[in-house]
Amino acid sequence: MSKLTGWRAFTALWGGQAVSMIGSGLFAFAVGVWVYQRTGSATMFSLILFFDMMPGILIAPYAGVVADRVNRRTLMLLANTGCAVSSLLVAAIALADVSSSGLWLLYPALIIGGVSASFHGAAYEASFALLVEEKHLGRANGLMQFGYGVAEVGAPLAAGVLLLYMQIWTLILVDVLTFVVANVTLLLLSIPRTAADSGEDEPTGRLREDLTYGLRFLRAKPGLLMLLVLFATLNFLASLAVVAVTPMVLSFGDEAALGTVTAVGGAGIIVGGLLMTAWGGTRRRVVGLLAATAVAGLFLALYGVRPSVLLVAFGAFGFFFCLPIINASSGAIWQASVPPAVQGRVFAVRRVLAQASGPIAFIVGGLVIDRWLSPLLAEPGGARDVFGPVFGTGQGRGIGLLFVAMGVLMVVVAAVGAASPALRGAEAASGGADEPTPAAVTSPAGSAVVPESTQTADAAPQG
Repeated sequence: MSKLTGWRAFTALWGGQAVSMIGSGLFAFAVGVWVYQRTGSATMFSLILFFDMMPGILIAPYAGVVADRVNRRTLMLLANTGCAVSSLLVAAIALADVSSSGLWLLYPALIIGGVSASFHGAAYEASFALLVEEKHLGRANGLMQFGYGVAEVGAPLAAGVLLLYMQIWTLILVDVLTFVVANVTLLLLSIPRTAADSGEDEPTGRLREDLTYGLRFLRAKPGLLMLLVLFATLNFLASLAVVAVTPMVLSFGDEAALGTVTAVGGAGIIVGGLLMTAWGGTRRRVVGLLAATAVAGLFLALYGVRPSVLLVAFGAFGFFFCLPIINASSGAIWQASVPPAVQGRVFAVRRVLAQASGPIAFIVGGLVIDRWLSPLLAEPGGARDVFGPVFGTGQGRGIGLLFVAMGVLMVVVAAVGAASPALRGAEAASGGADEPTPAAVTSPAGSAVVPESTQTADAAPQG
């Protein structure tokens, strides 16, 4: 049976990944609530997020090198298997019903999942330009964001219902089954092989040179470096929001209220993703990115204005509606700017520099919330007398003040980006997939893509 290729292969790849994301959403929601209810600690909750993300970021440069050296479909198959193993370990811990002092056992299981997800992400994103024409990259990234939205909406709602009838470990097994679905889908499609992984134009074979290649490439493109700085800041703020939203909503609502906020935010991603899929974004992608960032900041500030589930949900819809425009515009700029054969290595550097701020925010956010923000507007005097009349008083209102500050900062970041000539010129680096590597970079791999007819997707990975 012939395998799917081109746009049909991309939609099949996306479909399998969307199913897997729903399973991962079930996993994340259930485990997050389970840990927070057992410990009542934002610090413990943030440590779970830290160990889920940080190992994947640290391993990202190596994952990028591997993604440029081997068959990307094969790498995704192996990475999905690793994620399934991680989920099985967490299910076993939940089945054992360990005490709160034994929850550290989750850390090694989450490390396995984070590392596997990093390898999958390197291969997944580097496959877009091999399957989709440059003019459709905005739509393709919009479709990917739509998948995230489906997971954000479906997973919390499903988890909230399923946890009424299922133990957490059985719910995690559903996540394992979704990885099986993703792998079956991968077996049905074919991803063209780059010259690097076919052996026609291999990486140098020297690990140090391959690991630093992405940095050398980006030094030749200051616009992309500025885009990295922007996203590092945005990821820090978004990660703080992830840590803060659970204790803030639970300070005046219950688990159902938290699930509602999460689901409404996911609905925003769905609508925004559908818009990007049909529209493709602004002609100058950086303009749409910066405008959406400023609007997202305004909606983020709404989270903290008053202790209202309705207001937080409205802010969540608007904030997450803007994210597909921001992420799809950025993704299209990167995919059009970087030759396919080196996207694994360059995107790995992008992932490390842009996302490393996230785990830092998890740790800092948990400590700040527990020690300062939670009691900030709950205790008489001081900040309560100044901000209490505006934002309300109580255990979670200091966190609300944080959301307002983060929203204002996002607007400022967008304004600074608009004033930056380097960032405004980022798209000048977008010469399409056939753009040669800059002269200032000694490329260990070319940008050519081996015609699919000369390589089968089942060919053995090249070392």
